[in-house]
Amino acid sequence: MYGFKFGFIDNAIVAISAIIGIHLDEMLGYNLGPQGALYGALIGHTFSDMLAGYLDFGWQIGLNMALGCFSVIVLVYIYFLFRDNYERKY
Repeated sequence: MYGFKFGFIDNAIVAISAIIGIHLDEMLGYNLGPQGALYGALIGHTFSDMLAGYLDFGWQIGLNMALGCFSVIVLVYIYFLFRDNYERKY
């Protein structure tokens, strides 16, 4: 089963990161709810893609993959800024 170990480790990192995001949100009292899990999963996915890219293709590809993932984190943050501002107005 070629690729099973990679898929398992990749998704395990994302799942663990989502759980950590939920618990950090609760500990720090931000009350973000699902957003805490989302940010935890996005950060974990960025880390796992960077590591996988580095191991499979080298550090430059790993860094590019991490930057691509990080740009999505920024877009999600911007989305929530606009959404929260819109909800406050109405």
